[in-house]
Amino acid sequence: SNAKVDALYARQSTTLQTARARYSLRNKRPPPSMYDKWFDFAREHSCLIDDYDQITRDFEPFYQLAHHDPAYFKRMVVKSSAQVRQKFSWTDDQGTLYNGDWERTFGRFASLIPDMTAVLNGRDERRVLFNYRQPDGQLEALNASDATPFEHSPRPTASFFKDDMKCFVPNQPTGFTNLVNDASARVYTNHDFPGSNTDTLGSYVFTTDLYPVMSMCRINPCFGDILVPSEVRVPVQVMHPAFGSHPISQYANNISWVDKEPKLYWRGLTSGGRVFGDNYRAFPRFRLIEIGKKHRKTMNVVLSGFHGDLCEQCNEGRIKMEYEIASKGSPREDVYKYKFLMDVDGNSFSGRYLGLLRSGSLVFKSTAFAEFFNDWLIPYEHYIPVLPDLSDLVDKVNWAVENDDEAHRIQQAGQAFAERVLTNDQNDCYFSRVLLEWARLEAMTDAAGATR
Repeated sequence: SNAKVDALYARQSTTLQTARARYSLRNKRPPPSMYDKWFDFAREHSCLIDDYDQITRDFEPFYQLAHHDPAYFKRMVVKSSAQVRQKFSWTDDQGTLYNGDWERTFGRFASLIPDMTAVLNGRDERRVLFNYRQPDGQLEALNASDATPFEHSPRPTASFFKDDMKCFVPNQPTGFTNLVNDASARVYTNHDFPGSNTDTLGSYVFTTDLYPVMSMCRINPCFGDILVPSEVRVPVQVMHPAFGSHPISQYANNISWVDKEPKLYWRGLTSGGRVFGDNYRAFPRFRLIEIGKKHRKTMNVVLSGFHGDLCEQCNEGRIKMEYEIASKGSPREDVYKYKFLMDVDGNSFSGRYLGLLRSGSLVFKSTAFAEFFNDWLIPYEHYIPVLPDLSDLVDKVNWAVENDDEAHRIQQAGQAFAERVLTNDQNDCYFSRVLLEWARLEAMTDAAGATR
């Protein structure tokens, strides 16, 4: 596990000349301005130098559009946000968990970034409902037609995504498949999608044009947000999501693999969508509990609390009884007692994922969301992937029980990668590299002398 991480770092560029050459090969253009300063920063902070294919993919449609309309990127930035220059201007009336964090984050690498207008989505939701891989996507982007950008909040969402926007998300990566649309209430519900973790319902709003917006997650292929690290990915000191607001350092990870119980463990609230009638039965967290009831020998999964703010038209008492929802949570350090840990989305992506990888247990990951590190964390090498509808969960847990040595190998690889690669410094290197690409696209408008 550590040998593979060593090999990853060993293959990174060690000179600016090599880094520039590799960048040009991967991106079909020379590096952006101030890349030399970014290279020195990345080397100083032991970051990856070359492996940023996600950034390449996220910005490629904007570079393609720039060939036809050099002013496109900056024009869309100006339309979507008030000008920001050497300060933070919050355009969202509702606060988010991260308002106090972004300025501190940017301060760590501000010297690498030229003056620019950056549009950053402060909520853990996606905002740009535009599939640039669709036929005629480029023409549709150039003919922007959304009269009310970032104000769309349709009800019902299910029919809007499937029927109006033709947004279909496959449940399985290969072969015939059903849709995540049908399997996952956190993606599309028959009523409404919840807001951010501020518990402000109905805050989920988006645009149907291709705007440049940096977001913590998105759903492929329907959304075109540019991915950046989330503040909840700060590994240890500020907030460790696996244990609420308590730093992980408060709990000693002193249980060896052989002493852990060979069961799948999970605790969490009833988040995942607004509850109307019986629609909650389709929510992933409720589905997990249903599966766990039938497989108690290999699973210890419990809803540890009821999210009352999401209960709009539901029978709270009946749901609590039916799903045996606990009146209080379990000790946070209990997570270390089990060999297998489940990670499943709630209202948005799961913030506890990287913390679980560092826990010394094998992570089973079910998600419909893409994040910035998806290229780096490899299924079956660093974690066990589980389909969004959880239909393969039982078989994969049984496999892990029956193949203890191989399960342990995957766990060790995931832990080594999370501890050594997915660090605070690497987050800063990724974020600052995104901003260099962003700044270049903005500057292309001025260079071409074409603003409209």
